[in-house]
Amino acid sequence: MIVRRVTQATPAGSRRSKLAAMDLVRSSRWALLAAGLVACTASESEVRPDPDRIFYPTAVTVAPDDSVAFVVSANSDLTYDSGTVQVVDLAAVEQVVAAWKSNRTVPAGCSADTDATETLACPEADFLIDDAGVRIGNFASAVTTQDLGGGKLRLLVPVRGDPSITWMDWDPATRKLACSTGQGFPLCDDDHRLVELTGFDDPPGLPSEPYGVFADSLGQFAVVSHFANGIISLIDSPATGVPSLVDARSIGLAVGMSGIAGRQAGPDDLLYAQSVDTDRVFLFSVARPAGRQPALVSGGFFFQNAVGSGTNTGGVADDSRGIVFRDGGDRAFFVNRMPPALQEFDTSLGPTGVPVNRVIASTDICRQATSVAAADTGAGERAYVTCYADGQVYVVDPRGGGAVEATALTGRGPIASAPVPSRRLLLVANFLDDSLAVVDLDPTSSNAYRVVLRLGGKS
Repeated sequence: MIVRRVTQATPAGSRRSKLAAMDLVRSSRWALLAAGLVACTASESEVRPDPDRIFYPTAVTVAPDDSVAFVVSANSDLTYDSGTVQVVDLAAVEQVVAAWKSNRTVPAGCSADTDATETLACPEADFLIDDAGVRIGNFASAVTTQDLGGGKLRLLVPVRGDPSITWMDWDPATRKLACSTGQGFPLCDDDHRLVELTGFDDPPGLPSEPYGVFADSLGQFAVVSHFANGIISLIDSPATGVPSLVDARSIGLAVGMSGIAGRQAGPDDLLYAQSVDTDRVFLFSVARPAGRQPALVSGGFFFQNAVGSGTNTGGVADDSRGIVFRDGGDRAFFVNRMPPALQEFDTSLGPTGVPVNRVIASTDICRQATSVAAADTGAGERAYVTCYADGQVYVVDPRGGGAVEATALTGRGPIASAPVPSRRLLLVANFLDDSLAVVDLDPTSSNAYRVVLRLGGKS
């Protein structure tokens, strides 16, 4: 019998902390578990993921029109033979939340949370669109959407267990994700997995540990950060064609990359990439030479050196875990773990056309922050920071230098979030709870910044 070894690092984990549960996948415990799963004689049906479940969710994103959400389940304990991408009907979520808030209506199969009376707990199956989801590889870490026009979307998912970048298309007319000719919860086929660079006689493979991802709909490309090394990969993704992996560039240091985002959409987009091991933020752009494949071009770096002091941090902020741009690219929020801080940067263009990249505010936040999102749902802009170790989301008001306005207890291991601005909701993926928490963002509500609905969860 041949046993294939499974190794995987964690999106939630920190190299400096034992609190990050997913870092355990590199340990012998996980290797033994993988070996045991391969050795067992379970039938395909027994190891196939349940299409009505969310399990170890690591990422969530929302369609631009706030109609649906896409939730990535990583299968991090290898219970099943694959991970999944599921589709949540946000109109159904909003309807149930509205009835619950107004007159405490409890749908069949749901119940009031005994520990948090403002929270309604429901099976996730009631909100997942039937036959819309697909299966992917294990240990997926993120998801992004590319707008293809007409409501159609392309999803790109870094899968760390392969490694690959798996892509799929969403059609609102069919209300299904497509990445295979198979039917009924299909596994994405090889044509939808980017595993090697194109345009080479001997094509190199995708670098290990794909982690963060950002797609530019106008520029029709996507970029991927790699957690185990200082590499950024580039995907050419024409709206009417097939994506291809066309470039991979090292920043020149053996450091892991984490958050990645574009300052402003378009062919001249400037890309910002963070690291888990340095206080630098690295800049890139995408060049499209005539007759050649697109390529990444380095644009230097700047330091996050406005916070932190003493021997533990060296007077700088590193172990960065997320970026979100606002005001058309003129402002950005950066999340750091060392020290725990949410920094607001002026990223507007200076007189020479180069971004200012100057910190304008900093707010102390929780330990083990994993992501940041931002939205304005009626009371001014707020930033939302997921706090993995504390089971919370920090709500930060960036005005006047920044302040924590509220904290929301969402569940165990919140790892990613996605605002639904038009519905005044925030979706939070709870990795250790197998759940999706729905936080009320209506500033006029008595339940503001509280979880009003929880989908799924361990019993």
